[in-house]
Amino acid sequence: MAKSIIIAEQSEIIRKGLVSLAENFGFFNAIRELSCASALKDAVDKYNPDVLIVNPLMVSAEAMVDLRENGSGALRIAAVVYTLFDDELMSHFDEVIMVGDTRQKIQKKIQALFDKTPVKKDAKTQDTLSARELDVLKLLVKGFSNKEISDKLFISVHTVISHRKNITQKLNIKSVAGLTVYAILNELISMDEVQ
Repeated sequence: MAKSIIIAEQSEIIRKGLVSLAENFGFFNAIRELSCASALKDAVDKYNPDVLIVNPLMVSAEAMVDLRENGSGALRIAAVVYTLFDDELMSHFDEVIMVGDTRQKIQKKIQALFDKTPVKKDAKTQDTLSARELDVLKLLVKGFSNKEISDKLFISVHTVISHRKNITQKLNIKSVAGLTVYAILNELISMDEVQ
């Protein structure tokens, strides 16, 4: 079944390149493009696309939540990235297309969007870990105490405890053993690193 896509990117050369690729892939019966962030919400509301590829500079985390809520609930959003962005913002995207990706890699990423359930996050809750929480998790599952983690990361013990609470809430894993399994399965640490 054919789908529709909106490609929102300020750079004409990148936008036109993505449009050309999308036409060649044959996934989409309707391809629309935008160069202006102010028209993005109206275009999504009007055309209700299946896929939105957008430059993260054109949308905030709060705007992403609004785009998903106002759509049919099936909107998949991919970021087109050629610079560094905040991890929290990037966590709101279903996929990330790097400007250096090959045609085949972009095609696989777009195809994979159809197999994914769209990310559902509100602006206040996020179930992915921040960079600092990942640091705490890695040290925790390696067997370090709160005090040792505090010393290694140059943060207070209270902050370590706060990070541990956040990790437990976000992952809904309460035991260190469960966190260890999570870390190994997500390749955050290797089996050799576990004490």
